[in-house]
Amino acid sequence: MDLLQNKCYFIMKKSENDHFQPIKECFYNIYKDKMAEMNANLEFNIAGESHKGCVREANEDNFCYVSLYPGYLLAAVADGVGGHTGGDIASYLCCHRLILDWKELFREQKNPPDAFLARFLAESIQRANWDICSANYEKKNRLPMCTTLAAAVFTPDMVIAAHVGDSRIYCCRNGVCRQITVDHTVQNELMEQGVTNPSLVPGAHVISQALGASGRVKPEIHTYFRNPSDRYLLCTDGLTYCWSEQEIGRNLMQSPTPRAANDKFICNTLFRGAGDNITVISIF
Repeated sequence: MDLLQNKCYFIMKKSENDHFQPIKECFYNIYKDKMAEMNANLEFNIAGESHKGCVREANEDNFCYVSLYPGYLLAAVADGVGGHTGGDIASYLCCHRLILDWKELFREQKNPPDAFLARFLAESIQRANWDICSANYEKKNRLPMCTTLAAAVFTPDMVIAAHVGDSRIYCCRNGVCRQITVDHTVQNELMEQGVTNPSLVPGAHVISQALGASGRVKPEIHTYFRNPSDRYLLCTDGLTYCWSEQEIGRNLMQSPTPRAANDKFICNTLFRGAGDNITVISIF
């Protein structure tokens, strides 16, 4: 299974029990996609990093990014649900499916329209869900292995953001940082229903959906215009437990490179206790 060809960056190792698990050490991959034309919207400067944190025994997060054609990029982070068997496998299967589908897409066409890419994301996420559900059925897991997901497709003009669960995507534009995903949690569902003080409801922080939990998943997908100066962060909740939105924006805007931003994200999260796995992808 060659996942490193065609500018695809997906760092895994195989353990003795034949499970794919994330590499525990910090690692970086920086890829810059250039065209002969001097068009800033066709360039991506990317770095990804994952760490198991200070408390967890294993790292159940995974991430991937791949660019097979100038101006087009797929990036994703996945967080295996803690307390369920095989969270690391679920997050791996999710990223693996996205990569396979992206490669297949660009075998067929080189510059797909934005509307088509939104549909691609929805369908690929559903296939990832089926992959995980099939693995659950084969393993007869009492608690199904599940994963959250935050994924984004970048085109020369647009960003198509998708998520399931509480992994997040942030965008920094003109010095202002904002979260462009809304966590799929019981608390947020209760807020939409008009419940007063939903944070006081028992289990309010629990995610309301995840890949692998059921046969159908409903990813939330939105499309945004992209500016050349935008900076983006995809991350799992191990980061957002420890960083405010303002701190995230300040680090993204002040860092000279994605790798430098990730260094600070990981190191400061570890300094603050890092109660969960931490995974980040920064895109400048």
